[in-house]
This record gives sequence, C-alpha cells and structure tokens, in this order.
Amino acid sequence: MEKFDYSALSFKSLKTLKLIYELGSLTAAAIELGQNQPTVSYTLDQLREALHDPLFVRSGRGVAPTSRCQQIMPEVENLLRGMSDLFQPEEFEPTNATLDMTLSCNQYELQVIAPRLVQRLNRLAPNIRLTFIQSHLKGHQQLQRGQCDLLLSPVLHDYEALYQRVLFEDRYVCLMSAEHPLASQQIELDDYIQARHLEIHYEGGWKPLYLNTPELQGANLNVGLRLPGVTGFIPTIASSDLIMTLPERLARLIGGPMLIKDPPFVSRFELCLYWNKMTHQSKAHQWLREQIIETCTELDNPP
Repeated sequence: MEKFDYSALSFKSLKTLKLIYELGSLTAAAIELGQNQPTVSYTLDQLREALHDPLFVRSGRGVAPTSRCQQIMPEVENLLRGMSDLFQPEEFEPTNATLDMTLSCNQYELQVIAPRLVQRLNRLAPNIRLTFIQSHLKGHQQLQRGQCDLLLSPVLHDYEALYQRVLFEDRYVCLMSAEHPLASQQIELDDYIQARHLEIHYEGGWKPLYLNTPELQGANLNVGLRLPGVTGFIPTIASSDLIMTLPERLARLIGGPMLIKDPPFVSRFELCLYWNKMTHQSKAHQWLREQIIETCTELDNPP
C-alpha cells in the first residue's frame, strides 16, 4: 500500500491551497496570507508530494488547477470547515473572549453601523479585536477566500457557499440647503436633472444604486462637486446650491442643518449580512452576528 503523508494536510496548508485555487496565483495567495512567495511555494510542494499530483500548472501570469485539484477542492473545504468547528469551545463567554474578527464593508456601513457596534462590543466583549476592511465590489470574494469573517453589503446575490441575513431596508433621499431653490417644493425629474449635484466618487468602481433607476437612464446629471467619500465636509455645503443623493440613514446622520427631501424616483435597497460555511457553527461568530443584528434593530428602535 502506498504511504500517505497526512502531516502535510495542516489547516494552514489547506487554506493556502484554497487561496491559490481561488486567486489563481501563488503571489496573490502569499499577499493574502501575509507570507513571502517561497513559503507558499514550499507549502504547495509539500501538498504536491502528499497528494501525488502537481495540483497547479502555469497559465499565463498565474496558475490553473489540475483536474485532480478541482476534484478534491470540495473535500478540502469540508476539511477546513471541520477543523474550524473542532477547535470551537462548546460555549462562548464574550466577557472573557480574546478574538480577532474582521468585517468587510464600505463607507455607508462604517458610518451608520460601525460606531454603535464598536460601542456595544466594547461593553459586552472588551477583549475582542475588531478590524474593518473595505469591500468595494469584492466583498463576497473576500469572504469566500477567508479574508474577512463577515460582510456587510447591499449587493444582493445568491452565493451558494454563503449565508445571508437581511438587516434592514433603506432608501435614497435628497440632501440640500434650506435655502435651495427646490427646498420649498416637490422635486420634479427635470428639476432634479438640471440641478447641480454633489457626487461621491467611490473607490473600486462602486456606483450608487439610485443611478440604476429607470428615470435616470440616459440622463446626464450636472455634477458641480465630486468628493472621494462621505466626510465631515458635507455640512459645510449647507449654504450652497448643491444637491446630494444618498441613503436616508446616512443623510440623517451627517446632514446637520440641511433638509431631507424625496427625489423624483423611488430607489430602495436592503443591507445584508453575509458569512460563510466555515464560521456558520462557531459559537463566537454566532454571537457576533447576533450583536450586529441587534445593533441594526436599535437603529430604528433606540433602547
């Protein structure tokens, strides 16, 4: 019988294999793991020897999986999930927990949810170390690759490998000065299109969802000011003739003395919480998901 070196199949080595498979690059996998490429290459060599297969072959600037590699990946994911479950404590005590958790999101979630969530965790689980990373348009891929533990995103998609929970619904509104010419009247579509707009230019190619509404298809908005993000600068335009279109929760948070008015279209979205199979049964992750859900519930129903 052929000997099999099970020692090569550690949690770290299988995670490395999964990342190379998903990213198609040893260099990219090394960056995600915080390792140098020789270390990743050495781990891959061990796996190749243990599994008696090259696992990946060169393809352009990256690598492509062999048929054997594609065949075993479902089992690799099952093993990773099983190893993760194996080391989870039967019960979770938040007051004594020392954990590192990473949440992926963008500016909206950072401003609307993150402050309340951080306050809540500081009170209930002061030793949890929380890291926020930007998701841009790659949040679901970040989650599948293990770059984050949770994703907060309005991007809806039926990802087979991910779990999803709707947190709340929000809608887009117009934020403007109380002295704006449109402040005292209903905003018609022609008025909206011709008005001067403040536009947020998001990193990573993200486009605000309201731009997909049928009423705005083919329209060229008159953009008078572009900003790289929603910042404290916004209230200083309260005396200008600019209109800003953004989610209502964010508008109420940052608008200061400015008016909130209905746009000449209806644009709503659901904010969702995503997590993967690796952490689904984890008591610690279940607890953290509950805290996020309760934090979002309190946004509409303050205690």
